[in-house]
Amino acid sequence: MTSILLIGGGPAALAAAVALRCHGVDASLEVVDPAGEWLAAWRRRFAHQDIACLRSPAVHHPHPDPFALLGHEGRDGLVPSGGTYLPTTARFLRFVDHLVAVHGLGEVVVPTTATDLVIDDRGSAEVTLADGTRRRPDHVVMCTNTRRQTWPAALRPLCGDAVVQHSETADVREVHDGERVLVVGGGLSAAHLAIGAARRGALVTMVTRRRILTRRFDVHPSWLGPKKRRPFELEPDPHRRRIAIVNARGGGTVPPRVHRDLVSEVAHGRVELRERVDVVGATLDGDRCRVHLHDGSTVAADRVWAATGGVVDVGDDPLCAELVGHAPLTIAGGLPDLPPDLRWPGTNVHLTGLATALRLGPTAGNLVGHRRAALRLVASLTGGDPTRDDRPYTAGGVTGPARALP
Repeated sequence: MTSILLIGGGPAALAAAVALRCHGVDASLEVVDPAGEWLAAWRRRFAHQDIACLRSPAVHHPHPDPFALLGHEGRDGLVPSGGTYLPTTARFLRFVDHLVAVHGLGEVVVPTTATDLVIDDRGSAEVTLADGTRRRPDHVVMCTNTRRQTWPAALRPLCGDAVVQHSETADVREVHDGERVLVVGGGLSAAHLAIGAARRGALVTMVTRRRILTRRFDVHPSWLGPKKRRPFELEPDPHRRRIAIVNARGGGTVPPRVHRDLVSEVAHGRVELRERVDVVGATLDGDRCRVHLHDGSTVAADRVWAATGGVVDVGDDPLCAELVGHAPLTIAGGLPDLPPDLRWPGTNVHLTGLATALRLGPTAGNLVGHRRAALRLVASLTGGDPTRDDRPYTAGGVTGPARALP
């Protein structure tokens, strides 16, 4: 039996675990995640940002069959959106819990952290956990999707203060009626935070560097098929592929349904939206923060939330440092140019998430990208062709509605 250690318990790890089970791979799985449960960070973010519905359509989820979620509970908890359906967060999490139960994955998550990774002369990884114990599995799958938070330069000196928080830690449930909240950013997280705080009685100012852009998905659906992916995959220069990823993803955008809610809050006077404005300074004044804008105005707020995203850079991930040193490969804009099986060359370590984007394209960090990475892992372990076998799993090889799949 093959032993596999998955580092991280998010959707990428769950997609890998479920794909291995669905394809009958004889593997012993262990997942290390500090929370000790599946998708803990997603559950927390859903609650903290008051997110009611996913942006991804219902055919994107951690199961290899695109129609598995739709076949689980029918249309309950699905929101029509432009010819497709979006699952509510409650519906999505029920499906996740169903997958964990059906595939016996509830006991494989260990509440700890991987603190070190060392590669021996044969390319095998030894992983040290927080309690000092070590693991030497047959395969290691990196599912951490470690990001470095990005901050406006003016707010960075105050980022350790309780008043100034990043969207990764901000919690709308802590807002009190009458508080003044400043949200910096123009993407989906910023919109969720602004709407959630306003609905709890806060007076919200939302500051964006550019005009808010509305887009149904964060990456155009054409990237899901060969029209965009084929030229991308044929491009030999990883730096050109990196530019293509940046252009495809762009900056933060807001889907129309959320934008309508934001506009409603603005119309009711609960949110002041200030577009094309830069933050140039910030000072603490007791329990408040005074934020200075480039037009000479100042906003005094009880809470300042920077919804300004983050970047993935394998050079920033301490667990990847050993990989970079063991087998250097081209890194373009923080992303490694991995081979088709997403394994770091010369090692038994596989990557998932946005770190695989130079190979999988701009959707690598999304649910559909996690599915493709999971199927490439299966192909790698079973002798398949990763470039051909990352298509959705369906019974009998025919795509269609879910057919009694677990």
